[in-house]
Amino acid sequence: MEVTPEKIAHNFIKFREGDEEAFSFFYKYFVNDLYAYGRSLGAEEKYVMDAVQDVFLKVFFDKPHLTSVEHFKYFLFKSLKNRLYDLFKSKSFAKIGDIDGEVLNFSIKTTVLDEIIEDEDRMIIQQKIENLLSVLSSSQKEALYLRYIQELAYSEISEMMDKSEMAIRKLVSQAIHTIRKENKILPMLVFIGLLYSGF
Repeated sequence: MEVTPEKIAHNFIKFREGDEEAFSFFYKYFVNDLYAYGRSLGAEEKYVMDAVQDVFLKVFFDKPHLTSVEHFKYFLFKSLKNRLYDLFKSKSFAKIGDIDGEVLNFSIKTTVLDEIIEDEDRMIIQQKIENLLSVLSSSQKEALYLRYIQELAYSEISEMMDKSEMAIRKLVSQAIHTIRKENKILPMLVFIGLLYSGF
C-alpha cells in the first residue's frame, strides 16, 4: 500500500495519542532507514537490530514530546547513534577499541534502479561512485548522507554529529566540491540519486 503524506500525518496524530497501531506503522516506516544508518556506522547487523529495538522501546515507554514527523525522524536517528555509541563503549565492542574522534567509520554503498540501467552499466557506474566516495572523509560521507538521503536539517545534523552548524555546512560543501572535482561523468544530482540507504 502506498504511504501518502495524509496517511503519515494521520498516523502521527494517532501516535501522539498513544495508539499502538500508529506506533507499529512508524516502526515499519522508519526501521529500514534506521537499520541502514546503523550499518553505515560500522556496527554489526545483530547490534544494529538490538539498538533499533531499544530505541523504539524507549519511544514506546517514555513517549517523548515530538512536534512533527520530521522531528520524530531526527529523534530516532539521534537516539540510534547514541545507543550505538553506548554499545561501542560496552564489552560487546571491546575488541573495536577506542571510539574517540571519528569513532564510527561511516561508509556508503551504492546501487541504481535495475529497471532503468542494464546490469553491465550498473556495475560500471556503481564502481565509479564507490571510487568517488573513497576520497571523502567519514564525516563528509555521514553529513552528505544525512542531508541528501535522509533530508535532515543542518541544525539536526549538527546535533547528531556534535559539530557546529557551520562545520556541517562546510563538510557538505567540501564533499560536493570534491565530488564535482573528481567526477567527470556523473552529474552531482545523479550521483546523489544513486546513493542508497541500505548498507
